[in-house]
Amino acid sequence: MKNVAAALAIANGQIMLTRRAPGQQLEGFWEFPGGKVEPGETVYQCIEREIKEELNLTCVAERIFQESVYEYPGGAINLIGVLVTVTGEPELHVHDSLTWAPLTDLLNYKLAPADIPIAKELISTYGLD
Repeated sequence: MKNVAAALAIANGQIMLTRRAPGQQLEGFWEFPGGKVEPGETVYQCIEREIKEELNLTCVAERIFQESVYEYPGGAINLIGVLVTVTGEPELHVHDSLTWAPLTDLLNYKLAPADIPIAKELISTYGLD
């Protein structure tokens, strides 16, 4: 099973989502950006590296929020949602869109399946004022 880190960047009741570009697996699906944890790398190091590579944002990992195991046709992943703070202006390198989605609208997006349990817990934890 692959460990995959996902950035949970929340600001002003909104969370950062990116959409997978055409030609990628799960193209057109929205996700919490991130990527595979490399050998010898912590989840925190991974998410900070991935956000810099994918979006050219400075990312500070704060804590693990929740994990979600999902069996895709190509194999199982353990998606590790990490609460982060990001700064800078995003540049899209592997996605075709980025949005700040209101937490209360999160489930209205076509989310990647592994992201849905984390989205539900985010709404439960942060979505109600």
